[in-house]
Amino acid sequence: MKKFLITCSTLFTMSASLPAFAEDPVGDWTGLIEGKIRLNISVTKTQAGQHEVTVISPDDGNESIKADKVEAGENFMRFSIAKLNCNYEAKWDETQKAWLGTWTQGQQVKLKLTRLDAEALAAQVKKRPQEEAIAKSPRNYSSTDVSFQNAKAKISLAGTLTLPQGKGPFPAVVLVHGSGPNDRDETIKDHKIFLVLADHLSKQGIAVLRYDKRGIAASKGDYKSATTFDFADDAQAAVDYLRTRSEINQDKLGMIGHSEGGLIAPMLAVNDPKLKFIVLMAAPSIRIDAVLLEQSRLTGLANGESQTEVEKAQKVSREAYAIMNSGADDKTISERLKAHFDQAEKNGDLAKGAGAGQLSRLERPWNRTFIKYDPAPTLAKVKQATLVLNGELDLQVPAKMNLDGIRASMKANKNVVIKELPKLNHLFQTATSGSSAEYGKIEETLSPIALDAISGWILQQ
Repeated sequence: MKKFLITCSTLFTMSASLPAFAEDPVGDWTGLIEGKIRLNISVTKTQAGQHEVTVISPDDGNESIKADKVEAGENFMRFSIAKLNCNYEAKWDETQKAWLGTWTQGQQVKLKLTRLDAEALAAQVKKRPQEEAIAKSPRNYSSTDVSFQNAKAKISLAGTLTLPQGKGPFPAVVLVHGSGPNDRDETIKDHKIFLVLADHLSKQGIAVLRYDKRGIAASKGDYKSATTFDFADDAQAAVDYLRTRSEINQDKLGMIGHSEGGLIAPMLAVNDPKLKFIVLMAAPSIRIDAVLLEQSRLTGLANGESQTEVEKAQKVSREAYAIMNSGADDKTISERLKAHFDQAEKNGDLAKGAGAGQLSRLERPWNRTFIKYDPAPTLAKVKQATLVLNGELDLQVPAKMNLDGIRASMKANKNVVIKELPKLNHLFQTATSGSSAEYGKIEETLSPIALDAISGWILQQ
């Protein structure tokens, strides 16, 4: 997923004698990339006279990345971010009262920045009615911050345990996040997915433990070096913690996994027969490289890329995944990937300079493991009751291919319920196209249809 969220703190050099129409960039600016991704750029000046720039995309999360190089002069500014392989260069246009420039990240797109006043900024604030209701409404459950140990990794994990009112013991679930540096609420595009899910379940009498991924927020450990199997160990530690709580009905303890969490839940179910049930939300069921190829194809088309552009990207990715699955050692794989991306740039299948970012991404320990994983053998061994949900408009874990894969792998398990939910996307929001560009714009965090399907099925177990 593209990231257009950058924080730049560096020096703007301005001439001492500016022309009458020269524009100092201090202030708030806003613009749209490809008419879809909004950037808000706030420029301030320190007491020492240095300009500091913060670029935030209301439509694409809250990540902060410093620019490596920034230059500015009379009516021009430019900066670049090596990590994202992107740069922006603009000149001030006095007639339009705007910065007119080009944003380059794989491809070049025009980016016009205009003043952002307080009223316009307030209008951009996203409405999240489900989360607002949680904050305002009285609760019939308690919410307590907790910590627990992953003894294997020797780290402490932090989370929140919600317990229904009453004596208990209560049926309970552990929530396991999808890929990415997720906190306990699985916050994506300002949507607190697991907060809404936990609130709904606990109101129905189900205890819920949700936690920050290792190395994220209040949890200890190193996120960057962790793989899916490390995150599975963390999930097992969460289950083990609930087994120490007297409020939990140990015969009704299960797990809900979303996306990558849908890979992890079956791993734990196979290795932990005492686990009562699992819920798989948008869970991959076939080789991950195949899922990623279909994901990139569908996402590219949904984002308006041409068939030719999509086919080029598919070719580059397919060959890269083949190298990663070749069985060679890490050093050899890195060398082959670099040569592959260099050649792709020469052939015009990849934008100039884009190979470095691709290589960096695929060299991460998580990607090295994730891309090679085949969920089918593990799914075939699951004996617990299983609810499988996929959104009809899911472009990240496409419903048909993955639900068909689950049907094939879990055919021996007679207690599996599989549902394709109409009009829902990968986050289980009611959507129009399913594109990730919609995630932040949709006000709904989790569809009531999905919430009711999950709680109703768990209470039957």
